[in-house]
Amino acid sequence: MAYTDGQHGIWLVVPPKIGLPLLLGTVTLIALLVHAALMSNTTWFPAYWQGGKAKGPSAAIEAPTAAPIASSASSNGAK
Repeated sequence: MAYTDGQHGIWLVVPPKIGLPLLLGTVTLIALLVHAALMSNTTWFPAYWQGGKAKGPSAAIEAPTAAPIASSASSNGAK
């Protein structure tokens, strides 16, 4: 077994049958709380989940249009 800087010691205190469901349940609970907070405190997140289009200036990022390139004859002053 590879040495993991003492991280395996937690399983000597808490059995994996208790620790793993507790760990995974805590991660799930935190994810649900974060999503609930986003759903209740923002307007864009519920629309995103429903497939709505974004609104506002950041909705559509347009590619900048290139300026026309001057011909080399006219930029050098040649006729």
